[in-house]
Amino acid sequence: MIGKLTLTGLALGLLLLSCTAPPASAPAPGASAPLTAPAKSGWEQDWQKTLAAAGKEGALNIYTPAGADTRMEISKSFKTKYGLDIEWTVGRTAEVAEKVSAERRMGLFTADFGMAAMSWHMTVSKPGGMLDPIKPLLVLPEVMDKTLWFDGEIPWVDNEKMYAINPVLGPVSKLVINTSMVKPGEITSWNDLLDPRWKGKLVFANPVLQTGNFTQIALLTGSVDYWSRFARNEPVIVDDDRTGVEWLARGKYPVTIVGRVDVVEEFVRAGAPIEVVVPKKERAILGGGAISVVMFNRAPHPNAARVFANWFLTKETGAMLSRLTGVQSARLDVPANDLAPGSVRDPSAKYVITESEDYFQQVVKDRELAREIFGSDGRGRR
Repeated sequence: MIGKLTLTGLALGLLLLSCTAPPASAPAPGASAPLTAPAKSGWEQDWQKTLAAAGKEGALNIYTPAGADTRMEISKSFKTKYGLDIEWTVGRTAEVAEKVSAERRMGLFTADFGMAAMSWHMTVSKPGGMLDPIKPLLVLPEVMDKTLWFDGEIPWVDNEKMYAINPVLGPVSKLVINTSMVKPGEITSWNDLLDPRWKGKLVFANPVLQTGNFTQIALLTGSVDYWSRFARNEPVIVDDDRTGVEWLARGKYPVTIVGRVDVVEEFVRAGAPIEVVVPKKERAILGGGAISVVMFNRAPHPNAARVFANWFLTKETGAMLSRLTGVQSARLDVPANDLAPGSVRDPSAKYVITESEDYFQQVVKDRELAREIFGSDGRGRR
């Protein structure tokens, strides 16, 4: 009994002590409260998880016809920002398109992204069910803010506005001259190229392989009959843009019509005596720089791909892509000071916008007409 009372008394004493213990001292007047890290918002927590998972993947794969300069700068910038590598599969657009399709038929899903002009993806990849939507992957506030984009919208190419993105959108001309062979103001209209004095002197990207030029210029001149008349001047047809631009830079030919403006920009940066001409007598094209992207479904590196999709649309990357292509960024917060005056959007101008799925559907229809005029292979062979 005594033992029980003693234990009870001890417990009661301890209870009283705990009840009468002095309160914890408050911070001295003027002292700062202990610092705590601010809680991350939902998107930030999600983004950090994506970055961690992407780090484990280590890299992503992009299939593209883009030139070496473009690939090198994109790889370097992305690696510096996130520590992730880009492995490139390179070839002409038709070659990389067929490679992706062939691999998928064999059950190989090695491509994360395709980066090219959108004709490939809007006429092959999307109708073939090869794509995953990019839109659900986008989370960065500077990407999602529509006020920062031309026309108040992320620059989607597809009709559903979720699969294909074109990050640059500016006045684009596919007409390029050698400045030591063509005088300033000598060509002010596409119709000037119909003059017989240009016979055998015009280099033209194969209109069957690159029908986009065919469609664009028909839209600008108002008639597909333009090409029947153009063909009478016996243009020199090339399958590869780089060949045509190199001939132009060396003075072998005075004028070329190309498909990829990024190739022209490479030669301009190297100091070649060439210059893009925007004919003033017709409306101008508002187009991209052959670096639009889509994401393939069953991508092998989904987290690294998500990081890339967001990074590709940031202001920092937009400035780099504009410099590489010579085309104005679709972001309104990217300066255009270093671009040629004719490469900057004019708010008062009326443009033919070619970065749309409907336009690329028209390109498919025009390919048959191009074959009728220039032969089944685009070189006059029937």
